Amino acid sequence: MSDDLWGHAALPEVSPARAGRTDGLPVGRAGTHTCALAAVREVAPLPGTSAAGAPALVGREAEVEHLRAALGELAPGELAPGRGRAIALVGEPGIGKSTLMLAATAHARAAGVRVLAAHGQQALAPTPHDVRASTDGCCDLHELVARGTTTLVAMDDLHQLAADRIPGVEQLLRTAATGPVLCLLAYRQRQLSPALAAVLSRAASTGRLEVRHLGALSRDQALELLGDHRDAEQVHRACLGNPQYLKVLGAKGEPSADAALAILGELADLDHRALAVVQAAAVLDEPCQPELLAAVAGLELAAAMRALDALSRLDLVRPTDPAPQLMLRHRAVGEVVYRRLGPSRRLALHRSAERALAERAAPIARRAHHIVRAADPSRPEHLTTLIAAARDSLHSSPAAATEYLQAALSLLDEGEPHWHEARVLLAQARLLTGDAPESRALLDAMRTAGPGRPPHRSSAPTALADASRVERRLGRFTEAGAIARAGLAALADQDSATAAALHAELADYSYDLQDFAASLQDAETGAAIARGHHDRVGEANALAQASLAHLFTADLATALTTVARSAELVDATSDATLLTNLEAVYQLGMTEGMLGRLADSERHLDRGAALARRTGQTYARPMMLMSLANTQLRAGNLRGARATLDETTPLVERAGNPATRAGLATFRSESLLWLNSADDQQEALALADQAAAIADGETPGWAVGVRCLVAGLVLLTGDSTRAGWLLLDAAGGTDLPRLTSWRRPRFCDTLAQVALAEGDLASVEHWARLAQSCVEQLPSASRLGFALRARMRAHAMRGETEWALDSAQQAIAHFAAGGERIEVGRTLVMAAALALDAGSADQVADRLDRAALLAHQCGSARLADEVAQQRGRLAPHSAGTRTPGSGGALAVLTAREREIAVLASTGMTSGEIAGTLVLSVRTIDSHLGRIYRKLGVPNRTSLTHAVLGATPDPP
Repeated sequence: MSDDLWGHAALPEVSPARAGRTDGLPVGRAGTHTCALAAVREVAPLPGTSAAGAPALVGREAEVEHLRAALGELAPGELAPGRGRAIALVGEPGIGKSTLMLAATAHARAAGVRVLAAHGQQALAPTPHDVRASTDGCCDLHELVARGTTTLVAMDDLHQLAADRIPGVEQLLRTAATGPVLCLLAYRQRQLSPALAAVLSRAASTGRLEVRHLGALSRDQALELLGDHRDAEQVHRACLGNPQYLKVLGAKGEPSADAALAILGELADLDHRALAVVQAAAVLDEPCQPELLAAVAGLELAAAMRALDALSRLDLVRPTDPAPQLMLRHRAVGEVVYRRLGPSRRLALHRSAERALAERAAPIARRAHHIVRAADPSRPEHLTTLIAAARDSLHSSPAAATEYLQAALSLLDEGEPHWHEARVLLAQARLLTGDAPESRALLDAMRTAGPGRPPHRSSAPTALADASRVERRLGRFTEAGAIARAGLAALADQDSATAAALHAELADYSYDLQDFAASLQDAETGAAIARGHHDRVGEANALAQASLAHLFTADLATALTTVARSAELVDATSDATLLTNLEAVYQLGMTEGMLGRLADSERHLDRGAALARRTGQTYARPMMLMSLANTQLRAGNLRGARATLDETTPLVERAGNPATRAGLATFRSESLLWLNSADDQQEALALADQAAAIADGETPGWAVGVRCLVAGLVLLTGDSTRAGWLLLDAAGGTDLPRLTSWRRPRFCDTLAQVALAEGDLASVEHWARLAQSCVEQLPSASRLGFALRARMRAHAMRGETEWALDSAQQAIAHFAAGGERIEVGRTLVMAAALALDAGSADQVADRLDRAALLAHQCGSARLADEVAQQRGRLAPHSAGTRTPGSGGALAVLTAREREIAVLASTGMTSGEIAGTLVLSVRTIDSHLGRIYRKLGVPNRTSLTHAVLGATPDPP
């Protein structure tokens, strides 16, 4: 192998196939023997390893235990002689075969078992320095067997065995079957010769060989191996659970020595042509045609094909779709090879790759990848290629765009053509990847001219729209508004796409200040401009903003119509177009959630989060995921919300502003309070306190909302006094002036519960009246539910149990219509408690059964505990058992129809009912149609009333 192919010093002297591996058996160089049994030597413990120091293997505990058991069977017992066997460890390169062999030899030494090692490629003679050798130097296996010496024969890389040594393997397998010998083989199935495969197959079929296939590590095992790696999930997916690849791609600097050297060892005997092809494949880092590999490697096609044939036999190169494309076995192999290249060799290969791709008119991003690593200042087309590639990939891969632009700027001096454009694009890319501070610094530098130097003519106001967005992401809302206004004032063309973007920024600014009239004006202006420019995504974003403004100015009908138009635009837009403004998806999903359209909200937010995740638009993910988690919490999908919040947490910790940090803590607290039992709420309380501390003293709308939500969480823990003053302080007093009419009903219900706990009838009635006046202006399902529940509390405090239960029944129906399962369950339990407080057990069992079903569906231990508590109170009243909902109006239904009616009354969709009962959605809808006809009801809301009002059969 020629040194100049690596570009610096040659590989260190290593064993050809196991180059210095510390995860395999230690081997040296020796002469070749024709018999496999002659190719064994006794193995000494590795330096620094105790006799009992078998390596701890993540995910291989079962295999290690199996090998230990096999070693234990070698020793003779009182009633039976020792039993040998043969075990084959089979799997992909790097899957852990050699590491398991090392563990087996360590356990064998600790147990006093003689250890002999062989290697598929080399026959090794006993070494005079072997500290475990017997005094007479005997290392012959037959003699050891004759003496009854328990022995482990470990033969690694069996797939490299020469054809003339295959009979020795058969002899070794027979020996293991007849004496106290454990024969441990390791090989790669893909590289076995037909003759050796036939021998092993016969041995396995006759029971002389036990074959154990080593599979990939599970996700949890891979994450354990990676430790606190920030991109552990991504590395796990890329490595397919292969431990060696995890060590390479999971390395924070240089790959671990054992993993890297094991891969380099596979290259040790390659000729210079094959090595050149491997290096070309590592530099290209993608599936490619043999002709491209040949061109980059600088070889004639025929020579390259011969090299590829050899590399394929060694399993270093594999075919991939579409044929006849090829690539290295895994990206980890390419990573190790690439790191080994010297600077001159790497530069030459990248320039060769760029030329070859340009000749083939390859996509610009593929060429830019190589220009970044080998830009030639004397070639102007390199600069233009980098900037064009950045434009193309700005939204589909902002991290790649950042890389291209940084390389481009290294070729430019300030003021040269393309310099300003590259800086603006870089600021945008930095924002999209979540690096708002760096984006802000770039934009500030362009907006600030030096002495006597005016700012670039295009830096204002185009860059100001980006600057406003950056300030908003950093939580500087006042600055964001000021920049957007300045940009709009400086804009010559008030009907441009830039004007639309600035109006969107101002709409967000006014919304946060709760100036909803101003927000509506800017949103509608922005929507009209975007529509005129055929910008469907910009129009959808502005329409969603306008919908919220309509909602908070008490125009619910227009809000619903407007959000429907926004959804229609988004649904008709391709992913590629939507990527240009993911804020539109967030704005739509958040607005739909506020309007109670939870299923649509989750659908759109799921799509947006998936796009952000796929492209690396990190800036959009935290807000998208938190809004999604809120929607999932309201729908009772507690496990889904927890998973969403787990994904959100590291993003917010790295680049969150006060609003996102407070929101995250609030939603995590709420999810924990409902997932856990009432006895396990310390973490939830700590998170609620953290959210309150972040929002304390802040005046924007997000801070008011967080503090009000925290008050509700504190009330759940039983501290009604603190909950009351927290909420009133946040909302600005008894008239709740800082809350919109839309938000008041929920928190009026919270304050009514506080007043009820304190025995303050006048306050309970005040909050019930205030909630009712708000829903008269904006009557939506969930808000009506909160207002009716506040009214329930007022009736209950006056002793009007029947009216209280009627209000509860109506509240349950409205919550169910809005899909808010947790609120349905809570209200069912409250209604059951009210009835029991009045000494009545009527319908209590039915209510608790429905609440228990919801607790199970939502995974809520707290709700289940509340049900259990009321069931304990119900027990003395029960005179027998009955089927929930079997009497009264529901008596006309079949058993299956009653079951479906009860499930539908909890707010479940047809699809969810179908999944629960293992039926088709069409069957569920057919049943519902018959149920409606039999009960004489027009829709699900009326059905819920009917189910809740059904009188059970007398016992």
